[in-house]
Amino acid sequence: MDLLSLIPAVLPQAILVVVGVVCLLLYLLLQPPKEPRHIPAVPFWVSLLPLIKDVDQQVIYNTYIRDLLLEHGAIKIFFGSQWNVLVQRSTFLSQVFKHEDLYQKSGNQKKIPGSVLASFLGDNIISSHGGVWKLYQDIMKPGLQEGWSLSPIYESASMLLEHFKQTPSPLPVQEPLQRYTIANLVRVLMHLNIDMNHKETIQLSQMQSKVKAQIFRPLFMSFPFLDTWGLRSREAARRDAAQFTDHLVCMLAGAWFEKSDEHHQDDSQHNNIGHRLVSAWEEGRISHQQLRDNVTVLFVAGQENPQLAILSTLYLIAKNPTVQERLHSEIMNTTGNRPNEEQLRNMPYLTACVYESLRLLPPIGQLINRLATTPLVLGEDTVVPQGMYLGYNSYATNRDPSVWGPDAEEFLPDRWGETASDVQKSYRRRRAQAEFITFHGGRRACLGERFALLQLKVTLSTLVRHLRWELDPSWPDRMTPAGPLAPRGLRLKFEQRYT
Repeated sequence: MDLLSLIPAVLPQAILVVVGVVCLLLYLLLQPPKEPRHIPAVPFWVSLLPLIKDVDQQVIYNTYIRDLLLEHGAIKIFFGSQWNVLVQRSTFLSQVFKHEDLYQKSGNQKKIPGSVLASFLGDNIISSHGGVWKLYQDIMKPGLQEGWSLSPIYESASMLLEHFKQTPSPLPVQEPLQRYTIANLVRVLMHLNIDMNHKETIQLSQMQSKVKAQIFRPLFMSFPFLDTWGLRSREAARRDAAQFTDHLVCMLAGAWFEKSDEHHQDDSQHNNIGHRLVSAWEEGRISHQQLRDNVTVLFVAGQENPQLAILSTLYLIAKNPTVQERLHSEIMNTTGNRPNEEQLRNMPYLTACVYESLRLLPPIGQLINRLATTPLVLGEDTVVPQGMYLGYNSYATNRDPSVWGPDAEEFLPDRWGETASDVQKSYRRRRAQAEFITFHGGRRACLGERFALLQLKVTLSTLVRHLRWELDPSWPDRMTPAGPLAPRGLRLKFEQRYT
């Protein structure tokens, strides 16, 4: 009997063996780990719901996750091909933020190496640790926090206002907001003179939308190892992501070298984050890959997060017309059409509206990027094994009724205080106690906080002064299915104010 004649006889058994092995591996992968013992696990299939049906991540959270998190303060959750600890309780979070060397930042390049997301963002200021992070911070922090003007943001806000005035309502707002926040980022932080209607901005917006649609597909977020299988669609996504970064780096480096050749750099250029990154690369302080990774994360975090925050704020203001009118009254009582930073800081209701929006709808609702470097005890008795990943759910912490009261789910700007001083004291206290974690906490708090807050305030003060708006009645009120949190495909009806 030859081998070929045996194939029909053994093939069914071989298939059964392969299927059995695959099922065993899936069982082992999807079975929750025993440790930590004192916290429950969310069924693995909850993380897979966006794969099989159109869902709203708020609904998923409220249905399957909320009660477990509020009762235990932390849970085990399946994400990124592995089980992780997701923390919600503020006392636990204070521990995580305080002991950054134990709960160590560890980015996608280490957690899910080979994935498209890891190759896109790489090793950057957000995900790095130790000496590398300190190097990135030394290079980038001055450009994120020092000495830039509000004028470019006001100019962009005026263009956004004109777009909303001239476009028939109701209209989708996500795409113009994307171009608006791109223009703010490149003008303020990179000193590139392009506005939201410039062809370069439009091209960047189109490239970014294409990359986001490919990277954040739920199947590959849940099982990123599939990105290493050489699938044609994933290799195309990897190429598109690389081309997007190529474009950003060429824009930045080209603008800087042009200014270098013209010998007209002033002191402000030395705090220009683009200049600082390119100079660090030229001087050999960082590699070309590190330059690429940090330019990419600067764009993604510095543009997309403000875009989502503005989107959510417009949504909440639309749902609360009384808040909108009170905000208009405060803005109209402020001297000048373009309040400076100090005037914006002294507008308590505007500031409270911004904080309340960021509390209810943080752009990054869930983030898992911490690694237990040794066996740890979270709280009093929750033992976290060495090598386990941890993260936190900002959406849950920011709405904890034991901290914020029974009205924690409601949009109530007055909860922050009446005077500008009261609002700021409340904000600082909530952040220090890890009760408000939209901008994270501890040494690794978001360096772009000031830039994001000023964009929100300038945008609101400009739009509310001249427009009132409401939700398009035909728009289905729902959030994104997974990933960054914001109203999905938001459409608004704008009406011009004449007083």
